[in-house]
Amino acid sequence: MKELLKIFILFVFCHSLSTQAQNNSKYFEKKINFAFSQSAQNIVTTNNNYAISVGCFVSADGFHHARFMLLNDIVEEISFFDLNDAYYSLSDITTTPDDKYALVGFKSDCDTCFGPYHTYLHFIDENSNSISQHNIGANGYESGGGVICFSNIDNGYYVAGNYVPTFITPQREKLYLTKLNPSGEKLWEYTNWSYPYNCSFRAVLPANDGGCYAAGYIGYHVPLTGDFVLTKLNANGIENWTKTYDFDSGGDYAVGLIYTPDNCLMLCGQSGMYRAHLMKVKLNGDTIWHNQYFPNEDRSGFLQVASLPDTSYVAIGSIKSNDDPGMDLLITKVDSLGNLMWHRRYGQVGISDYGYDFTPVPTTQGGFVVVGRTDTLIPIDSLGVNLSAGRGYIVKTNCMGLLTVPQAQFTLSQDPDLPARFLFTNQSQYTYPDSIDGGYYHLGWGDGSPPYLCGQGYEPCSANAIPHTYQTEGIYGVTLQAIVCNDTSVAVQSVCLGVEPNPQAAFTYTDFGGIIQFTNLSQNSYLAQGGYFSWDFGDGSPPSSAEHPTHEYTENGSYIVSLTLIVCQDTSVYMQEVVVETVGLPPASIKGENIISVYPNPAQNTLTFTITDAIKSPLGDLGVFGGRQVSLYSLTGQVVLQTQIPAGEASQTISVAHLPAGVYFYMVSAGGGMVLALGKVAVVR
Repeated sequence: MKELLKIFILFVFCHSLSTQAQNNSKYFEKKINFAFSQSAQNIVTTNNNYAISVGCFVSADGFHHARFMLLNDIVEEISFFDLNDAYYSLSDITTTPDDKYALVGFKSDCDTCFGPYHTYLHFIDENSNSISQHNIGANGYESGGGVICFSNIDNGYYVAGNYVPTFITPQREKLYLTKLNPSGEKLWEYTNWSYPYNCSFRAVLPANDGGCYAAGYIGYHVPLTGDFVLTKLNANGIENWTKTYDFDSGGDYAVGLIYTPDNCLMLCGQSGMYRAHLMKVKLNGDTIWHNQYFPNEDRSGFLQVASLPDTSYVAIGSIKSNDDPGMDLLITKVDSLGNLMWHRRYGQVGISDYGYDFTPVPTTQGGFVVVGRTDTLIPIDSLGVNLSAGRGYIVKTNCMGLLTVPQAQFTLSQDPDLPARFLFTNQSQYTYPDSIDGGYYHLGWGDGSPPYLCGQGYEPCSANAIPHTYQTEGIYGVTLQAIVCNDTSVAVQSVCLGVEPNPQAAFTYTDFGGIIQFTNLSQNSYLAQGGYFSWDFGDGSPPSSAEHPTHEYTENGSYIVSLTLIVCQDTSVYMQEVVVETVGLPPASIKGENIISVYPNPAQNTLTFTITDAIKSPLGDLGVFGGRQVSLYSLTGQVVLQTQIPAGEASQTISVAHLPAGVYFYMVSAGGGMVLALGKVAVVR
């Protein structure tokens, strides 16, 4: 009874959670929470989205199921599909030529018990709908697990893993690989029981001759012993050669396999007593170099590796320190010869956090999205125990494996003895100009003189105060760009030499149903020369530096809004009372019914305005008093589109394909200036 109560309490807890983010910045750590004991197993990218396989989770029925999830670029869920067969686990995922997904995993033939298992291929469409499912296990044997790769030579698939031949005693896992056609039908299969203990292929790559390479490990009867294994098969599944690699007396396990930019192969895994390992070999299997990493840590291992355009490599996995009972997710970068450049660790002390798969952004200055698992402990005081509730774990970093973005900031001081001379002092953060893969600075003086550059690729950033002398009087914009990976932060300040800028702040506003559009009427702002605005909306919200901001108030009332314009050290402040009376009011209605509907919202190419039945009357619709006009406004209050709904028509479709992506306001009015509806619509691309 106590165990049943424990499970019940745990499921109530798990299903009360949702996807949670530790922060909302461009780079982040996130947990996926929807059930008990989850793992974000694999990840691929397509159409700027991320497809993730949740290896397995325990649902409320007590069985192990699997889930396919489609996430956007900030890892928010778009759609998902659950593979609800009892005891189902996904192990790999790949994309198809028609923007669909092929998933491989294993499930039990028994609905109420564990095993025997068979490998299955599952096709999912771009909307997370199931297309088909295929049993591709070894003929006559128990089989499970698997990795999948797409072959662009014939549009087929390779699936590799292990199997258990039922006729061998004692039963041991043996090497297994099968070739499938584009529909998932088996063409041939390769099996190997030459080795005495548990063996498995953990990675597979198509070869240019129509065959493939498969990497994994072979085991021996002695505990914790094994070797890397690399096999080359021809197009018919016949073995060309197999090579094994023994690094020391411990267990050597290859898990990942990729092509290198110079047409070689890179294997990753662990060697000896749990040490992360990389090995580069020729296409014939001959070793070029191999390295073992983190010898002073308790244990470590790589699960995936990727090559970058700068000839370096990034590998992910897990690492454990001697003084920490838990594991950390590990991101590691090495140079072209395997020399360690840097490594990053993510996770909580005392909690085991694992990296299972990742996808690098395909540019030299890109970043990484790593998926895995975090074993969060859940205290349940009434039972006096802590339960380990696995959660999918996602870490998105920049190209340095960090969560930070650069923040450009500087100060300027004028030399009292030489007024034309100014001293620049850099106060930026998170640029790391002196680090491997670090960023750099671009400083422009605004007078046409050459910029000052320092950091990666340029001279070291050693100067504390950088002097610059202007040759003529004027107003100049000093611009500092802090650039790291794909991220650029810009800070601008103005310099006035012998000129009085005389800024004059002013604004007006328009109320769009509680959304206030401010129109800046300021004079002498010198924005191109470093002048800037600061808005205080009077409701305690953060200030804005936009020129024409839009602000949504949450409560009706009277607010004192101030606009501050600063050019050099000259400041102008303009204040105005803004009265908001439309918060919470729906669009214009008759007897509580909306009289205008707008669809779709967001819109991509067209936008349709429809008059509902509520606007009809025995005397005809209200449009008889001069027709109905549809107006679309930009966030700056400019009219970007106007059209008429013809008399007697209930709707009008307009094209917005020519408009830039963004948010727009709409207003529908009848004759005599009667406003029928106000609102906002988003245009997306």
